[in-house]
Amino acid sequence: MSTLLLLIMPASVVVIAWWSLEHRYRRPLRQMIARIDTLDGGSNPERLPPSQTMHGSLADRLAQRVDHLCAANCELQEQAIKDPLTGLGNRRLLEQRLDIALPLSRRWLHAVSALVIDVDHFKEYNDLYGHQAGDECLVEIANVLRDTFRRETDIVVRLGGEEFLVVLLDADEEEAVRLAEAMRGMLQAVGIEHEASSVTDVVTVSIGVAVTRSGEPVSLDDIIATADAGLYECKETGRNRVISRTVTRTDREETSAMA
Repeated sequence: MSTLLLLIMPASVVVIAWWSLEHRYRRPLRQMIARIDTLDGGSNPERLPPSQTMHGSLADRLAQRVDHLCAANCELQEQAIKDPLTGLGNRRLLEQRLDIALPLSRRWLHAVSALVIDVDHFKEYNDLYGHQAGDECLVEIANVLRDTFRRETDIVVRLGGEEFLVVLLDADEEEAVRLAEAMRGMLQAVGIEHEASSVTDVVTVSIGVAVTRSGEPVSLDDIIATADAGLYECKETGRNRVISRTVTRTDREETSAMA
């Protein structure tokens, strides 16, 4: 009897230890992995790329799933701040970066300049050449913007349609106008045919430049309104040109009235 007990007791200890391990650790880990798969949309193994197929211990599998989920979230965040057509930033990226940059520029008494760039007679371009050609034209303009504004602090975004915005940190009016003219001239030199334009026979842009006074508190809306006022003046005086203005709240009121 005692011999039988001696044989049964170690087996019981093993069973209890296995049960404890299963219920306290392995089962929660499996449930966590299943939950992550559900969140990631990867509960179907066929949807995972081969490099993400889970293998190894539960801990390894959990680490793989967490890494994959983090990578997917990073990709989604990247997509959320980029324009899908041109690959430039969008309004969300602009606001994120300026939330930090504008207060710092005021503290350091740096001027901030912004360029609102509008493609001249773009509706007529689409009507004549088609929307596919219009998209290709916008992509080419985005490439010219990248070639012109190369500093790490330059913020280049597509506001929507045929309108783009560039924010230059620590750039005064002379520098901002110089870069705006360089971008305008570079695009015209590319020579994208535009027979429906009343300006010239190639695609051109009009650029309104807004410049802040060093250290003066201004909002993003104030900056865009002032650049829009300069852009409106470009259109009124023949397009394919650059006009700069200093940021004032009056410009914002005037732009609202024009809209």
